[in-house]
Amino acid sequence: MMIYMKESAAQKTTAKREIWLTRSMQALGGLGIDETRALLDMPRHQSVRLNPLVAPPAATLIKLQEVGWQGEPFAWAENCYSVSSGLETVRDSEVIASGAAFIQNAASWLPVLALDPQPGERILDVCAAPGGKSSHITALTHNQAELWANDNSRARLAKLRANFARLGVQPAQVTLFDATQLARKLDGQQFDKILLDAPCSGEGLMRYDQDKDFATWSVAHIKRLQQLQKRLLTQAWQLLKPGGTLVYSTCTMAPEENEAVVDYLLRTHPNAAIEPYSVKLPSRIPALQGWNDKPFRNDLQGCMRLAPSPQIEAFFVCQLQKVASGGEAVLYSSRYEQ
Repeated sequence: MMIYMKESAAQKTTAKREIWLTRSMQALGGLGIDETRALLDMPRHQSVRLNPLVAPPAATLIKLQEVGWQGEPFAWAENCYSVSSGLETVRDSEVIASGAAFIQNAASWLPVLALDPQPGERILDVCAAPGGKSSHITALTHNQAELWANDNSRARLAKLRANFARLGVQPAQVTLFDATQLARKLDGQQFDKILLDAPCSGEGLMRYDQDKDFATWSVAHIKRLQQLQKRLLTQAWQLLKPGGTLVYSTCTMAPEENEAVVDYLLRTHPNAAIEPYSVKLPSRIPALQGWNDKPFRNDLQGCMRLAPSPQIEAFFVCQLQKVASGGEAVLYSSRYEQ
């Protein structure tokens, strides 16, 4: 007589952890077990972005030093600094409460910098709450862009509105729409630039040694999210003007949610082209050209894939251009720099 034992929660977590480790080794370029474990277990540090909409950055920097902040500027991001010590006092300080500075992981700046927002442009943030990236867009454009911020969660949108008020953000529109229906909800609207920081499995935030991080993680969940991401990207693409730029980003390492989603857009929309993202970062690794022995149909090396690092979480960013009528889609450019 065979006896079937119900798998315990601890056993399920252990099994998930090992699956994630194996997948991570592959997604990070075929690293060994020890090197991958070291990357996945390392402490992660927050950073701080100074907000010129509320106070001059030079004055804010002095106030941060007065409350015990220590750190260094990021050469690739204006008014952005690491936090090597003093995070707790900075977080509880008037500098943050007033909106003169905003605590984020440095990875969050990358999609906005790829978008390269300019004054006068019409810009849509599809999944905007709680508003960190939208507020960065307005800071870079000095509130001179026409920003539309959307989210599908009333509770998250309330947090976005509170952050906007504190950070001095003046949006043109704040909308509560299901982004899978966004093209219909915003029928007739067209945008110069669109940011889609998509809902994802959040592997960039996970730690191998943290059981709680595996509570909702599974390959099945990743595949469900992939279908959602494809729908969101297709909806956003319909709202982009010819010649416009769409930035797709996630905070996960899963290729199904990253390269595979971009590959899907390129296959289904001949007017889509990758604009190579040339920012050089120590943790940047090549974008994958296939997954699970199945090659992608397009050259995706212009996308940015980041391995975990102490200062910058694992992240994925792809800058896409909507080729104007009569234009030619170029999927790879010599301007790409590893």
